[in-house]
Amino acid sequence: MQRLAHESRVFDIPAQPLQSALATFGNQTGFSGLYGSASTSGRISALVSGTYTPRAALAMMLEGTGLAAYFTAMDAFVLEPATASSSVAAERDVSYDGPLQAQVREIFCRDPLTAGGGYRIALRFHLDARGRILRPLLLDSTGDSARDKAILAALQRVDVGYGPADLSKPFFMLILPQALTAARACAVH
Repeated sequence: MQRLAHESRVFDIPAQPLQSALATFGNQTGFSGLYGSASTSGRISALVSGTYTPRAALAMMLEGTGLAAYFTAMDAFVLEPATASSSVAAERDVSYDGPLQAQVREIFCRDPLTAGGGYRIALRFHLDARGRILRPLLLDSTGDSARDKAILAALQRVDVGYGPADLSKPFFMLILPQALTAARACAVH
């Protein structure tokens, strides 16, 4: 049984190429990370030795790499270049996440290409004061250029009706493959 994401555990991950350290971290925690190999190339992780929560261990591992982890779920993250205001601990009003996810799901369910099912994609975007998505960016590809274009077009139609408390922080969303068929997954919601 997978240990809970917030439980402390013992880590002993030596300083090494970041890609290798992230693989070890993922194997030990079950956390899923999304990042391009170019973003980790040539970077060395910091030593992580001791008892920590997985998030604290990941933050320690990334120290000095110029990267920060942004969590898209309890056990899923994307790596992005760190900014002066970014940190793994940086939080935003999570009460906005539910309405935003519901609106994205509703919009995606309208198109068979975006309805879900057999693809994984990480997204980054900002929202305006009305809750409309600005500057959507696919952090990777689904492997289907038509689907990628449909996802970007669908994001342009999202309108939550009100914006988040802090408009300056980007949102990250990770859409994972679903065991249900796309039609059943959309019918459930």
